[in-house]
Amino acid sequence: MGFYELEVCTLEAGKVDKNIVHVALAVYDPKGTYSQHAGVVMASIFERTESPVCVHVLHDKTMTERNRSLLRETAELFGRRVEFHDVSPHIERLEDETAQADREGYPIGMLFRLVIPEILSLDKVIYLDCDVVVNMDIRVLWDVPLEGYSMAGALDVPQSRFSSSALSMRLLGCDAEKYVNSGVLLMNLAKIREKFDVRRGLLWIRRNRHRMKYHDQDLINSYFQGDIKILDGRFNKLGAAFSGDINASTGCILHAAGDKPWAAPKGSDVDRLYWSSFLKTPWGNKLTPEELVDLLFCVFQKSPFTHRRTAQCYGRIFHRLGKDIFLNDAFKTAALFLKTLFHEAKKK
Repeated sequence: MGFYELEVCTLEAGKVDKNIVHVALAVYDPKGTYSQHAGVVMASIFERTESPVCVHVLHDKTMTERNRSLLRETAELFGRRVEFHDVSPHIERLEDETAQADREGYPIGMLFRLVIPEILSLDKVIYLDCDVVVNMDIRVLWDVPLEGYSMAGALDVPQSRFSSSALSMRLLGCDAEKYVNSGVLLMNLAKIREKFDVRRGLLWIRRNRHRMKYHDQDLINSYFQGDIKILDGRFNKLGAAFSGDINASTGCILHAAGDKPWAAPKGSDVDRLYWSSFLKTPWGNKLTPEELVDLLFCVFQKSPFTHRRTAQCYGRIFHRLGKDIFLNDAFKTAALFLKTLFHEAKKK
């Protein structure tokens, strides 16, 4: 069964075992393929953490029974525990706000992270996006003292003062120098419940949608400004560079915030660790060698470094040039100004 027998997350109703590390994952899976990535995150945690761990999977009706079973099997392979929380009733209570968010192009899955304080009857939880790979004992993050802050997170990629991203942050009331990435958060749920309400958060998103770039991440940084403890960058290492040594990033949480290992691998540490953990899940450990070769061949065909034909190479060059010319920061900044002026004019 693994180092531990199956753990029980709660001892009795209303009593929580403080020795257990609680981790929350949000899985919105309309195509049925995203649950696999949650399984990889789970395997990466279980393999490297000695303490008891309970993973809380927040999902809705898009999660199939088969994927639920495979996630449960992933936990059982390591002798750990997973609990499933269907957020559908909570989302339905926010029906008007949810419909508005959907019409405006925001992913419904973003609401899952916002309702964590309502869903989980815990005082503290680690939230992880499903595009991270944990290459450390997760207990190290769990034991970081919150010191009264509502949450803790690592700084996002720094932005030029005059970039469109930095301008967007200022317009939203965020502190660009303390702007955190929300893919890894240590959440003080008890305090968050005291000061945050999902409905008010969604109203904030409606009012500021024309200025936003990162949806709930912008909301978190604005709403909790001055109430977020800054974590060491090793707890959310963004865009880890290729080192050629899978152990080079030991002691870090690697975050594929841009290109995903399953979509556009670039030979980075996060790619290597993702596929290493994938093979320890039911999605990977049941593949025959031939099936695994076919899968990896298909995946690495998508890599920007792989060109089977000259036309593919030229196509990618022209695609990149188009983005650099028509989607550069000057254009984005101008567009942000125009959208802001338009929305201000509508108010008058």
